[in-house]
Order: sequence, then structure tokens, then C-alpha cells
Amino acid sequence: MDIEQLLAERARLVDSELPDLLHGIRPPELAAAVAYAMGSRGKRIRPALVTLSCEAVGGSASEASFAAASIELIHSSSLVLDDVIDKSEIRRGRSTIHKMWGTDMALLTVQILAALSLKVATKDPRIIYAIADSLFYMGEGEAMELVDYAKDKNSYLELAFRKTGSLFGSAAEVGSMVGGGNEEQNRNLLEFGNHVGIAFQVRDDILDCISNEEDLGKPVRNDLFMGRPSIVLLDAMSSGISIDRMMKCNNGELMHLVADSIDYAQEVAKDELDIAKGHLDEFDESPAKRTLIELGEYIISRSK
Repeated sequence: MDIEQLLAERARLVDSELPDLLHGIRPPELAAAVAYAMGSRGKRIRPALVTLSCEAVGGSASEASFAAASIELIHSSSLVLDDVIDKSEIRRGRSTIHKMWGTDMALLTVQILAALSLKVATKDPRIIYAIADSLFYMGEGEAMELVDYAKDKNSYLELAFRKTGSLFGSAAEVGSMVGGGNEEQNRNLLEFGNHVGIAFQVRDDILDCISNEEDLGKPVRNDLFMGRPSIVLLDAMSSGISIDRMMKCNNGELMHLVADSIDYAQEVAKDELDIAKGHLDEFDESPAKRTLIELGEYIISRSK
């Protein structure tokens, strides 16, 4: 089974956990917005990470499905919030929630999604702490973007961990927990997820420069126009290319102008993946371990 097939399989497992959560949400407008957020299906990489981590410590994908659903709900809430902050009108090829229902309802949708995640997590209260950690870090990451925190590679990687890596880390950690992992396994899978998540964010930065909106399903060059930190843009500026010059480029021109910085960013992603792989060294060989590594390779080579 290739990674795309596995993601589709694990997505079905997680999606089966979600519909019952919609019952009883009032008023109907809020219920519709929450359902719309849940229906905005991406690749479900984070839930797949939960189930694979569970399998890596001897558990099964099915016993981790509730934890995977909890993580996916947090991810969905973060996307709605991202779109509000960035004023984005398109997400995965569809109108964003704040575009359809307004900012106030979008923010309430964020709250309901997070609450539903915590409700699901009560099936194993241990995982609530991991989810709370990622929520905290993600809030810090959003704030770091707003205050222009990242000025160089080290501060960028710190931001990328908080904004993106922390939820990947929590996904792998809770998978290990519900699968019966010991403290060392939990810690190693947490670090694996953290670094894979950073690599994911770096690849996102690259895609923002090399993709088109139709393929990516959201606006491109968003980092540039919103003044958001990006490892590609930071490296380009350090080599003497001004923001003004980059902003005057179309997609093809920008990709050519910052080609060296794109190559550099890809090396950063590979380095983060290598660090992540190192945290799997103590695990016995298994299909789950091999697939975790393949998932990491997929993440840094994906086209959307």
C-alpha cells in the first residue's frame, strides 16, 4: 500500500468517528459551520500519524481512531483560526468559514471544534495533556507570526515547531500512549512528530512559492503578501533580495528569483526529517516503523 492509499484508509477510519459529534449543536447556523469545517477534508496526515504511532508500539489503528479524531478536530480548529487571521477566502478549493458565516461565527466554530476534541479525548484522559500542550504552542506560534518574531533560521524553526510541529508531535505521542507505549517510546515518537511537523511547515513554505492556487487549493505567495515568516523568504532576504523585488514577481518569476533559497529550504526539510528518523532508531523493525519513515519522505516531497 502506498502512502496515498494509506492516508485514504486512515481518513475513513477517522471520518467514521466524526458525524455523531454534530448532534445537539445549537443554533443550526453554528452546527452548519462546524459540519462544514469537519467536511473540509485534507489528506488527514496527522490522524495517520496517530494510528501509525499506535501500531509502532504494538497497538492497532482501530483502537487509536478516537485519538486520531481528537487530533483532527484540533487541526480543523486551527485552520479556521488561520483563515480568520490571514483573511483568507479560499481553503482546499472552498470558501472559508468566515467568508460564508462571518468572523464571529468562525471564531465560535474554533471554540466548538476544540471543545469536541477534548470531549473525545476524555476516553483516555492521559492524552488531554498532550492536546493541551499543542494548543498552547500553536497559540504562541500564531502570535509569533503576528509580531514578526522569526528573523533567522533558529527563530524560524522555533516558530515552525510551535505553529505546526507541536500538533504533529502530539499526534505521534497520543498514538503511542493509547497503543501502550512506555515513557521512552512516547518521548521518542513525540520528538519524531515534532521534527516531521517542522519539515511539513518548511515544505509548505516551498509550495507557497512554487505552486499555483488551483493545485494548492488556497492562495499562493500568501507568506510574501501577508508579511508572514518563511524560511525561503528569510534566506532570500539574507542573500540580498528585497521583499519589494519579490512582490513584483509572478509565480514563475518568483520561483526563478529565489531558486537557491528554495533549494536551501528543501535541505532544511531533509535535515529535520533525518532528526525525526533518528528518534525511531530504538524501535524494532515493523511495517508501522517503515511506514512512518515513508510518511516523512512523502511530507517533504508532496506537491500540495
